[in-house]
Amino acid sequence: MIRHFTAALSAAGLMSAAALAQESEAPEVPVEEMAAAEVAVAETATALPDWSNLPEPVDLVCPFSFDYEDGALSCGFITVPENRANPDSRLIRLHYVKIASTAEDEADIRPDPVLYLTGGPGVTVEGYAERLREHHVLEQRDLYILEQRGIGHSGDFCPHYDGVRRELAWGDTPLDDARNNAERMRECFRSAAEAGVDLTGYSTWENAHDVRDLRQALGFESWNVWGISYGSHLGQMVLNVDPEGTRAMVLDAIVPNDLTDLQRIASWANLVLENVFTTCADDPVCDGLRPRFEAALDELKANPIIVETDNLELYPEGRLRVGGEILLFAPFMMMYEQDEHPAIPSVMRAVIEAVETGDRTMFDLFASDGDGGGISVAQGMSSAIRCNDGYFAAQAEVIDDDLAANPLFQGLGFSGEAAAMTAQVCVDEGLTPRRGSPEYSFVTSDIPTLVINGNWDPVTPPVLAEYIAPGYSNGRLIIVPFAGHGPTRSMSECAGPVLNAFFDDLDPAGLDAACLEEGVAEPEYFSAFSTNALLRAAVMAEDDPASLAPAGLWAGLPFFILLIGLFAYPIAWFARMIDGQSVQDLNADTGGARLLAFATALTGVGFLALIGAGGAQIFDVSEVALLAGLGPIAGTGAWLGLLAGLLGAFSLFLLWRTQMSDGGLRIGTLLGMTLTGLSGVALATFAFAWDLAPF
Repeated sequence: MIRHFTAALSAAGLMSAAALAQESEAPEVPVEEMAAAEVAVAETATALPDWSNLPEPVDLVCPFSFDYEDGALSCGFITVPENRANPDSRLIRLHYVKIASTAEDEADIRPDPVLYLTGGPGVTVEGYAERLREHHVLEQRDLYILEQRGIGHSGDFCPHYDGVRRELAWGDTPLDDARNNAERMRECFRSAAEAGVDLTGYSTWENAHDVRDLRQALGFESWNVWGISYGSHLGQMVLNVDPEGTRAMVLDAIVPNDLTDLQRIASWANLVLENVFTTCADDPVCDGLRPRFEAALDELKANPIIVETDNLELYPEGRLRVGGEILLFAPFMMMYEQDEHPAIPSVMRAVIEAVETGDRTMFDLFASDGDGGGISVAQGMSSAIRCNDGYFAAQAEVIDDDLAANPLFQGLGFSGEAAAMTAQVCVDEGLTPRRGSPEYSFVTSDIPTLVINGNWDPVTPPVLAEYIAPGYSNGRLIIVPFAGHGPTRSMSECAGPVLNAFFDDLDPAGLDAACLEEGVAEPEYFSAFSTNALLRAAVMAEDDPASLAPAGLWAGLPFFILLIGLFAYPIAWFARMIDGQSVQDLNADTGGARLLAFATALTGVGFLALIGAGGAQIFDVSEVALLAGLGPIAGTGAWLGLLAGLLGAFSLFLLWRTQMSDGGLRIGTLLGMTLTGLSGVALATFAFAWDLAPF
């Protein structure tokens, strides 16, 4: 789970957007500068060597781990030069995916497909393919996805970026961490260069030419392009490189092509907090949340938590430092998806309480979780793009002013010195920032374009969409209320028909986009049932899965007994009714214990059922929401667990009082009801031992 938060921190540090102070008025670009940039970009394009005789596309069995129906997906490779400015450049192969239209009638499939531009930069294509195969845009069009150069099956040149030099995982201070991260990036670049990789070829400008080459290789005169987040940056570059091949453009979660104001980390983190605090001010779950948050943040800045771990493969120093970043980027990351918004205050409260109480369970999980690698994000390619495009340099330029305007975020994992250190590695390794060159200028176009942004997008907020929108003379700006990052992807039922209608008519002004303009409802925050049971179980499972066996037996055996009783007691009652016999006739009068035993079974089974439902309820919101505990319904289950224990104890008292005074109870009755009562007591003690009790 810690990987989610470190990913969020990286996203915030490297892909943050415009300053909050500029939300009301975006920077203006003079018309004469736009025209000059267009001419310069055109001149740059004509200076390239001739790369027209490239190999034909090659079919590929899709290399995905998820199942899909035959014909639903198909994959292939195209071949492109690694560095188009170098006539002696080596050739590289790029992986692409086709997701076939889901239209039942082939006549409904439009001839103009959609190309989806992935984000990151550096995110692998498999997750997109799995998610987008359900998107409603497929009801009328095929969808293509290019796995960009340097990612996954398109030649990840540092596939073990985080898995080597694990001693760099520890730093005594946040600045030491930044220095170690910069060193890890340097080592990636050097190992790639030694392997023959031309790192100067990994830029958004080259990616845009790859898009053009893919279109031509597949035989399309033109197609519709849809880019989200970094994909929106690439989409703008495609308009520079391949305007004749672009019918229409949809840009969502905007990263400006010239990177203006993109890297104001603190401003956007502050906006996330303000969005939460202002919308939940009157909600009980947020009572006192802001001052507690600020106090906990100050505590973590001054006294970061040092977690001891025996996972020496992942953390050779045997320890992990958890600072205030974790408190900030829990809400930051959850703001990406609007479905996760209702749980944000509960997660914030859970992290705050862990800091206030000194409960290390959550932080122990951070140390135990992680596999030391993976290719979901190609960190080498991502770093090269950020160097060559100028993301790192842009961050170094603005971060001091940004932190001065937002002092709450000073003293954390990002600073002017850290940003300058990272940017210098780019220069040292020959990856000179191209930001400010003609191809990275403000984009103007008359191609039909939708510029869309979620109003609650944490990393590319709407001010960036407002900044680029004036460049599109045949465009339309749509801000989606309360939506997170990439609403055209997450709001599929709404966005799919809107996109298809736009691609059909190419009329941004006349497009019916009411569902996007209405957005999503303001979040209704819920108060999670606070427990560390799931975190404890996760830590134990990571350390030694067998250690969970006693707890499983403790809860599982009583549940099994009570489940039998839940059916056995009513069945026995009906059987006696049918036979016309009373409990006295059968010498089975228990003095009221039988009814209490049934109530014990009912409440005990209900306890575990509602605890399970609470887990499903919170997991359905997001995996990170599990930090908060369980869904609200688990609170009712907790009371049932306590009640099961009380009822079980009282039923045992009545049962054995009757047996001691009258005797003669059948051994089956005595044994069954004794087991029922003991099971209720066992579940209640389990609830208290595992933090599942109501108090």
